[in-house]
Amino acid sequence: MIKQGYDGKRFQLINEQGLPVNEGDQVISFRGETTTVNGGTAPHKESSTGMVYTDLGGHYAGVYNLQWKELH
Repeated sequence: MIKQGYDGKRFQLINEQGLPVNEGDQVISFRGETTTVNGGTAPHKESSTGMVYTDLGGHYAGVYNLQWKELH
């Protein structure tokens, strides 16, 4: 999933292995809960980690061991 974040920068949601994560993908939270990605919000400022929206609600990307990586 690629989204626009702060200052017009583009970010891609990736997992721990560096592979892209997209809407419809299954992810596991640090609590062991499996859920489906429904969307996300890239970081809105440099210190932000961005959000991921799943069937369980909206959470910081780190809850699912994901991160928003800036694309160059």
